[in-house]
Amino acid sequence: MNRLVAPLALTLALLAGCGQEAPSTAQSGPEAAPAVPTSAQPATTAPKGKADAAAVVASAGDNNESVDETTIDVSPIAAAVAANTPAPTAPAAPFRWKEGQHFNPLPVAQPTSVAPGKVEVTEIFWYGCGHCFTLETRLDSWDKKQRPAFVQLIRLPVIWNEVTREDARTYYTLEALGRLDDLHAAVFRELHVNRSPLVVVNGQNVDKAATERKVREFLTRNGVAEADVARTYRSFAVENKLRQAENLSRRYLADHTPMVVVNGRYTADVSTAGGPDPLFQLINDLAARERGAR
Repeated sequence: MNRLVAPLALTLALLAGCGQEAPSTAQSGPEAAPAVPTSAQPATTAPKGKADAAAVVASAGDNNESVDETTIDVSPIAAAVAANTPAPTAPAAPFRWKEGQHFNPLPVAQPTSVAPGKVEVTEIFWYGCGHCFTLETRLDSWDKKQRPAFVQLIRLPVIWNEVTREDARTYYTLEALGRLDDLHAAVFRELHVNRSPLVVVNGQNVDKAATERKVREFLTRNGVAEADVARTYRSFAVENKLRQAENLSRRYLADHTPMVVVNGRYTADVSTAGGPDPLFQLINDLAARERGAR
């Protein structure tokens, strides 16, 4: 009997010791937080080391599942959404050019004539314009070295009156003959360096016959066959181009030269941009914005 009582008393004493609360390290007083019941604590926490991992394995009981064997299941829908969600992009830099100051929108946007994926940049010029002659070298350099690949340059000779019409006729004659690359700048030099206008004016009127003779003499002097000039100068193709140029001059509200039109939507010039170099930076930036807006 005594042998049974002694072990039983020892067991009860150990159980009483396990049921005691551990001394609290929190401050005493009315503000002290109540102890968290055992049932409210998480069942398992991520192990911080090998000893903790072993403790988790031991507490797993008959399930025999270790932390290393645990996997996180992701639903197929969540995986598909994650795979098709684009990564966040950095915010675009603010556009540094001000509408109404550096460039102006056309009241009605005009259709363009370039291939899909291209942005059209149109230079409106007149052979008799000294500022156009000054800008021509820079424009040619930009077109060959700095123009973005997605930009296509179009030249448009302005038509205001009979003088500008005959200068435009010379341009479209060169285009039809395939001689713009080598003779476009030569026409500028003839007018502004050699001081030899190609349009002959008698009184208040253009002498069309004398003008044609002078243009023919200039072109043959620069390697164009006289028969080719005669066949092309007043051809249907050139006349049709002149009608289109006159129409576009009105639609672009071209009241001065040189000026540029970006994608049929915006006009700018050296003055609004703040100089020749800023003008080409503005053209590139407007063209890039137009491309990004598609």
